[in-house]
Amino acid sequence: MMKLGSLRLISNLVLAPMSGITDFPFRRLAKEKGCGLTFTEMISAEGLLYKRESLLKINEDEHPVSVQLSSSNPEALTKAAEMAEAMGADAIDINMGCPARQVVETGAGVALMQFPEKVGGIITGVRRKAKVPLTIKIRSGWDREHVNAVAISKIAEDCGCDAISLHPRTKVQGFRGRADWNLIAEVKRAVHIPVIGNGDVTTPLLAKRMMEETGCDGVMIGRGALGNPWIFRLENSGFLEERSSIFPSLEERQSIIEYHFSLLRDLYGEKGALREIRRHVACYTKGLPFSTSFRSTLSGMKEKEVLFEAITSYFDFIKRRSQCQLFASAESKSVTG
Repeated sequence: MMKLGSLRLISNLVLAPMSGITDFPFRRLAKEKGCGLTFTEMISAEGLLYKRESLLKINEDEHPVSVQLSSSNPEALTKAAEMAEAMGADAIDINMGCPARQVVETGAGVALMQFPEKVGGIITGVRRKAKVPLTIKIRSGWDREHVNAVAISKIAEDCGCDAISLHPRTKVQGFRGRADWNLIAEVKRAVHIPVIGNGDVTTPLLAKRMMEETGCDGVMIGRGALGNPWIFRLENSGFLEERSSIFPSLEERQSIIEYHFSLLRDLYGEKGALREIRRHVACYTKGLPFSTSFRSTLSGMKEKEVLFEAITSYFDFIKRRSQCQLFASAESKSVTG
């Protein structure tokens, strides 16, 4: 399995940092299903220094977890990394790949890749103070004419970084087009530290394919984990199954919605949990029969009892429908036989 500095992971599948998604409840679900390492949502280094516990709280039962920090200020990043480590972070990740306008305009995120010397200074400064593993998350570069992921990766390694996560799309691409997995392979050939590939992985089979095609040490899964923490199952991370996924049953889906809600309620209270769970329910039911019409009704449900009655009714309807289809299929075979 993958090793980041002194940190040994049980799986080479890791959960990507996602804004508004990878809070403690989501990280815990991923960990319980077998995820090797979870990442917090991207946290402003300056914000953490001023607000502390309101922006970051690491629970005792969610380790290992990496805290992702964002800033263009080397001093703020160094101090925030020290603070995050003191608060229980098992690793520190510096975001050098976020393409969001509000981040880039401050000189942070993928904007940092335009200034290799500054990247080196930031990593050196944080490495000097941080005792836990230090990683960075980058993109291909700014645009097609300025693809410099290999150069940035070499700088990161020389300055003491323990691993690199690469999403091989440019800033200009955003999340459009296809991720260039060939670039992951180039970075892997260029450095000796672990390389974690990211981009367009929505099933264990695709994760397996990424590792085989690029030689990367691990795979970071983001959107593929939405409504699907089962993607991190240990039997998947070992790639023992030549299947695109091990699909959860309807009972598993309904059960995890209830469990997810209980975790959200402990963190946000019932009102906040209801607000958060509605979008997760939309992900948990995506692809199921009549899920589009069901999801359209969720936004108007403001009470727990109403919401969960609707969820129960929806799953019961699917189960009855499936049973009827099986019965009809069996009847048809008996007649034609």
